[in-house]
Amino acid sequence: MKPVDELLEAARATLTTSSPTQTGEPVADNVSPLEQQARRAVRRIFATLKITFPAWYEKHYGDEKAEAMARRVWLSSIDGVGDEAIDRGLRRLVVECKFPPAPCDFLELCRRVDDLPPVEHAWHEALQGKYTHEAVKVAAEATGTFDLRQAKATDKALYQRFERNYAIVQRRAQNAQPLDGKIPTGIGHESKTPRQIQLAASHQEARDLMAAQNIPTDPKAARALLLAKMGIRRPA
Repeated sequence: MKPVDELLEAARATLTTSSPTQTGEPVADNVSPLEQQARRAVRRIFATLKITFPAWYEKHYGDEKAEAMARRVWLSSIDGVGDEAIDRGLRRLVVECKFPPAPCDFLELCRRVDDLPPVEHAWHEALQGKYTHEAVKVAAEATGTFDLRQAKATDKALYQRFERNYAIVQRRAQNAQPLDGKIPTGIGHESKTPRQIQLAASHQEARDLMAAQNIPTDPKAARALLLAKMGIRRPA
């Protein structure tokens, strides 16, 4: 097998000598920039498959109609995957695959980020403020480094916030998108600090206890009830 870079370069060279519009695809003027990007990616994938697995390609895609139909399937499968992720997938396709991958398997090759720590490891890194990957740092900053420094590993509410943020940043890494940027605030407790959550829970518990014991929430009524229970009469 040829070196990886030679194979990928050969695929690029094939594209430069091919018609820019493949069978079954509308011309570029009729599609959006994102669609054009996806179609370019499909052409790169098919050129790489053709060079890497020539006999298989001829058997399955040698017919023009079969190739056009396959391109449509791949086009819908890789929608939204960036060029860097496609490059990552193509390199792994050449190095790792003994057989041509299905579209779903190729997506795994594109999205796999080998040096991303699992969420449990990333959580402990975030608590310690020591990061082995930029994605962990971004997720920690989005969660709140001050809260993380004060927290324990058993802090479930904070862990859930970090887990959600880390999952968002992981998806960015998998799609070769910028890791930083605003992360939408989640609903409910995710917009509050652990201290705020604890205080809110304590206040709600106190209100529930007062309601169960028929204790009035109005200060004057509560004072009158307390004096009555103690048998103390005060002039009005």
